[in-house]
Amino acid sequence: MNSRIASFLCALSACFFLTGCAGDNLPKTVPAEGVVLLDGEPVADATVVFIAEQGTFNATGVSDKDGKFQLKAFDEKSGAVPGSYKVEISKSVMEKGAGPEVNMKFGLPRKYATFNTSGLTQSIGETGTKDIKFDLKSK
Repeated sequence: MNSRIASFLCALSACFFLTGCAGDNLPKTVPAEGVVLLDGEPVADATVVFIAEQGTFNATGVSDKDGKFQLKAFDEKSGAVPGSYKVEISKSVMEKGAGPEVNMKFGLPRKYATFNTSGLTQSIGETGTKDIKFDLKSK
């Protein structure tokens, strides 16, 4: 039993060590900010996901009350890795159901919730961008 605990602790220590070292090898990120609108009006609490067309470094952000978002590719680093992205934007709204039930509803047109159907793309250059704009349409 003690050897199992020791093995587990060694494996756990190795994970922490490797995770700590990996932070130094992360690619460069650049500022990536923008706004989400629906029919010209700001959308609060929308989740914005940038999926890299090539590579593995995606980025996410959440819009504030003014529809503004800032992307983050890694926990400790703001910004996104320069490149081309497919984009998905979603917003979940809780709706009171019958009795104590709560139902989840899409707060934006469903087509924007997956990159396969959203039709949204964005390129981020080597110096970044602070003027990304997604003006979604309700119909």
